[in-house]
Parts: sequence; C-alpha cells; structure tokens
Amino acid sequence: MADSVRPYRGVSADQRRALRRTQLLEACLDVVAEAGVAGVTAEAVCARAGLSKRYFYESFADRETVLVAALDAFFDAARAAVTPALSGPAATTGERLTRTVAALVRAVSADQRAARLYVESSRDPALEQRRNAAYDEFAELILGYALEVEPTDPRARVVALLIVSGTTEVMARWLAGDLDLDEAALVRTIAGIGLASAESLKRA
Repeated sequence: MADSVRPYRGVSADQRRALRRTQLLEACLDVVAEAGVAGVTAEAVCARAGLSKRYFYESFADRETVLVAALDAFFDAARAAVTPALSGPAATTGERLTRTVAALVRAVSADQRAARLYVESSRDPALEQRRNAAYDEFAELILGYALEVEPTDPRARVVALLIVSGTTEVMARWLAGDLDLDEAALVRTIAGIGLASAESLKRA
C-alpha cells in the first residue's frame, strides 16, 4: 500500500505504473516483431521488458489484454494522423482523399512491429473484433469528411470500408516487399481507386 502513495526519486507511484505499462507495451511489440502474435505470453513480454510478472499483472489481466492495448495504441496513432488530413481544407475530393490515404500509409508504416501486430490481428478473435471496430470508425470518418456522397447510402459505406481495409491490407503486402511500388505510387493508386468508386456512386 505504501508504494501506491510514496514518491520515489521525485516520481509518483502512478507515474511509475504508467512508465512500466509503457515498457510492457513496447516489449509486447518487440515480441510480436520477433515471434508474431502467437509468441506473445506474459513471460515473454516480461523477459523483454526486464520486469517481473507482478508488474505485468499490475497493468494487464493476460496476454490478450496487452495485445489489445498495443493494437488500440496503433489505431490511436493512425487516427491522430488521419483526422487532420480529413478535416483540412482541400480544393477537390480527390485531393482530400489522396492526402488521407497518404496519412494512413505513413501511420501504418511508421512502426513495423505494430504493422505486424495489425496484419496478424485476424488470427486472434479479440484482436479481430478490435480491428473490425476500427474499420467501422475510420469508414465513418471518410464518409463524413472525404467522400462527397450520401452517407446514408449503404453503397457509400462499402466504398469507405474498401478504402480503409484495402489500404491496410495492401500496406501489409507492400511492407513485406510483395509490391514493387514507391510510396507515392502506392498512395496515388489507392486514392484513385477510392475516388473512382465514389464517382461511380454519383452516376448510379
């Protein structure tokens, strides 16, 4: 109990807990990078972080909890990168969509450890559920800001979901070296497909 209230070298107990949690999340990503999602265990994360299991369970209930927290942090970073691109002024829908795709590409490729966690999220039910929820959220952002189409049209939601899921899935292949495109060409291609799909809705 004393540890919960007594500062240590000027750092409060709450700050120390937050720092340990960050250490464990970083260690989780390191383990994912080396052994994939399947390799993440409380023991592996603690060994990588140099912390005892006592501190793991201080912040996380089990391996699934730390994985979900790491994936949430990945999506938080992507949201922070994409939102300004969506809401900023743009002369055309194509310009805004290209800027948004570019921000999403940069966010996904910023940390290849987190990118691997995202890519393998379909192998874990809890992670897949989180990923699908994020798809829905990002699709709503694109519908609300980037595409000049009727947001209540279910076809528009299909287009937005294709842009979000397609971008991230293509990114996984691109990061793995399966697609011989530079970043600018990748962004132009994805944005062009999304814009063409949105335009087809207006003509239908």
